[in-house]
Amino acid sequence: MDPTQTFNQAQQAFEAGDWQTALSLFEQVVKFDKKNEQIHTAMGFCAARLSRFDDGRRYLAKAVKLKPMAPEPHVQLGYLEAADYNNEKALTHYRRAVAVKPGHPGAVFGLVDVLRKHGEYDAAFAEITKALSKADVPDVQLADALALIAVKTGQQERAIELVQEVLSRDLEDNRRAIMLYRLADLLNDRGEYDKAFDAALEGSVLKGVPWDTGGYDLEVERYLKAWTKDAFDAAPRASGSSQQPVFVLGMPRSGTSLVEQIIASHPSATGVGELPAMVGIAGSLQMRLSGALSKFFTEPEKLTESMLAEGASRYIKSMHGLAVKLNASVGAERIVDKQPHNFAHIPLIRLMFPEAQIIYTHRDPRDTAISCFFQGFDGPMGYCYDLFALGKYTTHTNRVVNLARNDLGIDVLPVRYESLIEDPEGQIRTILDHIGLPFDEACLSFHQTTRLVRTASTDQVRQPIYRGSIGRWKRYEDRLGPLLEGFEAGGLDPDQSC
Repeated sequence: MDPTQTFNQAQQAFEAGDWQTALSLFEQVVKFDKKNEQIHTAMGFCAARLSRFDDGRRYLAKAVKLKPMAPEPHVQLGYLEAADYNNEKALTHYRRAVAVKPGHPGAVFGLVDVLRKHGEYDAAFAEITKALSKADVPDVQLADALALIAVKTGQQERAIELVQEVLSRDLEDNRRAIMLYRLADLLNDRGEYDKAFDAALEGSVLKGVPWDTGGYDLEVERYLKAWTKDAFDAAPRASGSSQQPVFVLGMPRSGTSLVEQIIASHPSATGVGELPAMVGIAGSLQMRLSGALSKFFTEPEKLTESMLAEGASRYIKSMHGLAVKLNASVGAERIVDKQPHNFAHIPLIRLMFPEAQIIYTHRDPRDTAISCFFQGFDGPMGYCYDLFALGKYTTHTNRVVNLARNDLGIDVLPVRYESLIEDPEGQIRTILDHIGLPFDEACLSFHQTTRLVRTASTDQVRQPIYRGSIGRWKRYEDRLGPLLEGFEAGGLDPDQSC
């Protein structure tokens, strides 16, 4: 092996975001340069993004030992601990990085992101203010951090100025896309809707996340064909399953975070955010029983009771493990999992947890779509970057949920966002009754609940119910042609679904 050539290959993979390849190559190179702090830091960076947290800690601890005054290992440890829900440790590492190098953009961004997720906007703004005072030219990450908290801190104009200044520079595509999405949100809040849409559209093009609309169409059709009433009724059920989980699911940006926050405000309940466990369990079962990957589980006739019991046990273990990390009560009567994409697994959820409750959140599909389009999600959500694909995806979500509710007869409570805004107490009473909890006044004051919120709705769930997002699509009505075509192609009338 040529260490120089392998290092160059590792760098190329790293710059392309291929963390697995980069890590494998760096692990070979480090054998020839064991005291190189930067290689250990790069290995920790990759491991953290692959959720290999223990490996990442080991690599980064070595980097700190090799070069105690280097800020970057602490920045990456901060990212790792935040990703692994250890927020106090994350803050400690970010602050160590700032102590070593005051105003370090990556460390300041990390601090701001963790603090805002805890609702500590004043503390977050103080960190930004100190960092900006030390910067001759504002760094892109500092502009990004200010944009994240601009509305909550009254800094919209300053944030727009900084973001536009940063966008005038030569940025790599993904970073430019992120800043364009920040600008889109800020301009939307300022009422400059055409400019906001243009920024979001440019960001979506730069994101370039692939989405195979035709392939997804086929996956949905296979799913709908597989889960007949006879197949569902004949499938085994896990025995002795828990009533503790509450599954809140639907389209992203449809109100899942709001419903979770309301339930988690009840003294007998808590929430764990978007737990990936059920998606992983369904994928593992699909691969095991069909030998193929799919976003849906389509082999109900091959299930056994032991498989379902094993899946349920794995899910509960994951849910409790995350609850512990979030300092949430493992012994709560109800624990909410608000993973939106669990909509694809409603029949499997019911077979694993015959007595658990399921809630489907929905709203005007045009509002949901606009919110998704402006969000700039990370991860495999390519449907959010193309309005036609977003329209088709929305129609498929409706079809999948309707199959579970109407054809399979699964008890799923629909909660319409607009109804929750118009009649909060009535809707909250219905939600609590559905999950078997008595009404509690604390659920009406959900915005006062102190808990970590790690989703795109971090800011929204920390304020009282408001009507501001209802009818948002009308601001962009003349730009929504591809979205409406997607609805039509999937057979969805957005007015009839409202």
